[in-house]
This record gives sequence, structure tokens and C-alpha cells, in this order.
Amino acid sequence: MQLTDPVSAAEFAARLDALNVGGSFAIAVSGGRDSMALARLCAGHAKTSDRRVVALIVDHGLRDGAADEARRAKTWCAQAGLDARILEWRGGKPASGVQEAARKARYRLLAEAANDLGLPAILTAHSADDQAETLLMRLARGAGPAGLAAMDDEIGVAAGAGDPVRLVRPLLPFSRDALTATVQEYNQDYVDDPSNDDPRFERIRVRRFLRDAVEKGAFDQAALLRSARRMAGTRRDARTRERRAFRAMGGVFTRWGGACLDVGSVTRGDALGAVARAIRAVSGADHAPDPDAAAAHFDTALARGAAAIGGALLKRSGERLWILREPAAVLGRAGVAPLADLEIPAGGRALWDNRFIVKSAETVTVRPLGEAGAKEAASAAALFEGPREGLLSAPGLYRGGRLIGAPGLLSGGGGAWSATPLAAERFSGEIVRFSQD
Repeated sequence: MQLTDPVSAAEFAARLDALNVGGSFAIAVSGGRDSMALARLCAGHAKTSDRRVVALIVDHGLRDGAADEARRAKTWCAQAGLDARILEWRGGKPASGVQEAARKARYRLLAEAANDLGLPAILTAHSADDQAETLLMRLARGAGPAGLAAMDDEIGVAAGAGDPVRLVRPLLPFSRDALTATVQEYNQDYVDDPSNDDPRFERIRVRRFLRDAVEKGAFDQAALLRSARRMAGTRRDARTRERRAFRAMGGVFTRWGGACLDVGSVTRGDALGAVARAIRAVSGADHAPDPDAAAAHFDTALARGAAAIGGALLKRSGERLWILREPAAVLGRAGVAPLADLEIPAGGRALWDNRFIVKSAETVTVRPLGEAGAKEAASAAALFEGPREGLLSAPGLYRGGRLIGAPGLLSGGGGAWSATPLAAERFSGEIVRFSQD
């Protein structure tokens, strides 16, 4: 197959088999050429395999004509034989960081819809060109091996406290030219988003740079993709070493959302990767801290007893190193507002501080315990295992202003509520949760 040849039905089916995509699934459709190529390939696959495929079209509402384009994409999908739904991003839009906010909203809406429809996977139309652009953008930011691995064939995504679904990228091996040839072979119309030519956006600038560099012979896109695949192998090896180091240090995650390690049991080099991942796991941050910064703060905690980084607190006690949420990050300090109270209706569930999934059979308010909560639960707090800072930054559940529960402190009242820590899930890095900001 040439790089500009259309993707055949057989090639697409083989790719789905390789990715173990069986049964019904959803696809993300924007109406652009790549996603319409995916839609037509999936429509053909659905007809031959008798699978249910639902096209999900996100209308971000960011520019004039977006709603009309969403409706046009829905019509095209219906003409191809697909069930199609339009998902609207409602509410206020940020004044800056619009593309990143739109990306998060898109994945949240897609995951919510997949949950509602009972579909275990969402397919996206990311191509080999997207992969090369992502690698260059991360290289420009000084990313290490994990970042330079760019996009995986598959990750898990979830909308807030919702159930995770697979996000699968079956078109990663195929070029944008091949996907253009695919829509042309189907005689399929598509829309060209004006933002795809707007140099204000980083990806568009990188896209132009890469195209010009390839034309001049300064870059070989195939070589870039080989580098990404090799870095993916390096990233998998690093994650394996970090998990092993965590276990070797007797690492455990606590019910109140922290982590505890025995720093006397492994070498510093082996510990650093696991510590950086644990910092992200307990802090609720989107990304792990810079490796050099994590190493410096790890050394400070060992030498001086404590160090704060990225919303987490490292605290040494003998041979133990506790890693927990920094109380000031949730209770408020100069330049940092406290977390707003979170109301959960009866029978509801919600993601709190990116660290806990809280469920309740009755209407409750969730807020950090702080000193007031610790005082209210003084008898139970006396039995708390871990640094006091871990208690202060843990969630407390309140009904009518009275504390009724806290993870690792007060029980679930016969199943009336639960607060499930996500530190282990976040440490694994296999699921990304997108919450309503």
C-alpha cells in the first residue's frame, strides 16, 4: 500500500481485530475529512459484521456555523447508515486555553455518551500525521521518553466519576493523505474547520513547519513515527520499573488518598520514577512533576523531613516517606483559593479533587476536613494512621452542616455513602478522567 492509497475495508477490519475491538462501539465525528473517513469505514464494517456503531458529534459552540456543521455531519453519518447523536458543550467558555478546554470537554462528553449508550469503546480518527505533530510539540517542550512516545493506540477515559471506556485510535498507522483518498473514494463530503489554518494555534504552526520540512527533505515523517514507537516501548519499560520499585519499597495507597513508601529498601535511582508517579497520583494534578524537580524535592524531604511540590506534600518519618495531598492546596492559601463545596444529590456520585469518587444515598456536601472537621471527629481522628496533613486534606461528607463521614476515619454508615480513592488508578496512568471545570 502507498501512503496516499485509500484505506481498504480489509485493512480497517484487520486493524480493529489487532486492537481487539469487538462488539458495538461509538465513533467521534467532527465532520472533517479524517473523521468522515472513519465514519465511512465504520459504516461499512457495521454492515458486514452486524455491529452497532453510533457516531457522536460534539458541537463546541465556539464559532458561527458550528451548529450547522454538526447537523451536516449528522446527516452524512445517517446517509452512510450510522445512528448519530449531537453532543453540545454548554456553559461558559474560557477566555484563554480554549483548545485545551475544548479537548477536555469533547472527551468528557464522548465518555458520558458512551456510558449512557452502554458502549464500551470510542474510536477516534487520529492519523499518523497527528502522531508526528504531537511528537514535535512535545519535543519543543522538552519532553522525556514518556512524552515523546506521543499517542498510544488505546487509553481509558472517563467522564468525572463515570465508568471508564476504551478510547481507541485505529487510524494511527495511516497518513492524512490516505484518509483524504478514502473520503474521495466514497465520494464523501466533509467540512474544513477554519481553525485548521489558524496559526494562533500551536498544532497548526507545527503542522505547517512539518509539512515544509518534509517537502525540503529536512524531516522524514516515517522516521519520526518510528521514534514514537520506540519511545512507546521505552515508556512501557519505565512504567514496569516504576511499578516494581513501588512494590519493592512496600508501597501502599491509603484509604484517605495518600501513599507510603519505605525509602530505605531501594536505591535512589530506582525510587525517583515511582515517587514522581506517586506525587501525581495523590495530588490530583494532570501531569507528573518535572523529573528534575521531583528528584530535588525527594532529596529535600529525605534530608529535612518535608517538601511540597505540585500540590503534594512529601513527609519523612524514619524510613517511611509519606506522599499526600498538600492541605494548603485544598484549604486555601495566598494565591490559591480553597476548593469549593461539592453538592451531591441523593443517589448521585461525583469526582472530588480528581482524587476520590464519592457516592451517597442521601444529599451531602463534600469539602476538605481541615482542622474543623478533624476537631468534629476528634475521637476517630485519634486513631488516624498517617501524617495529620493527610487527615486535613481528606474529603469530609456533611449533611445539614454535620460531619457524617470521611474515608479512613468514619465508616460508610451501612452503605449510605462511599469515598473511593483513585490514587492507585492515577498511579497506573491507564485511565484519564475528564471533569466539568
